[in-house]
Amino acid sequence: MTIIRFFRPTFYHFQHRFFLIRFYSDESPFKSRPSPVPLADPQEQKEFEELVRKNQGSFNAQTEDSTHPDLRKKPTPKFEGDKNPETGEIGGPKEEPLTHGDWSYGSRVTDF
Repeated sequence: MTIIRFFRPTFYHFQHRFFLIRFYSDESPFKSRPSPVPLADPQEQKEFEELVRKNQGSFNAQTEDSTHPDLRKKPTPKFEGDKNPETGEIGGPKEEPLTHGDWSYGSRVTDF
C-alpha cells in the first residue's frame, strides 16, 4: 500500500506539469500549414490567381434577377400619407393584409 501511495501522487503531479508545459509553451498547437506550391511558370501563376479572384467574386455579386420566383411582392398602397381617406384612420395599414394573403402562407395564418 505504501508503494502505491508513494507513486500515485508523483504520477498525478507529472500529469499536471506536462499539461502546464504544453499549455504555456511557445509553440502553437495549431501549426500553420505550408502554402500550395506555386506553378513553375510565373505567367501561369498570375493567370491562375486572376481566375481564382474572378471566380470568388462571382459568388458574392448579386443581381436583380437573382431573386427567387416564389418571393412575394407587397401590393401597391391605395393612398399616400399616414391617413386613410376612406376610414380616417391614422397610422393604419395601407392595404388590408388578408385580401392579398400577406399573413397567410399555405392556408396557415401567421400574424394573429
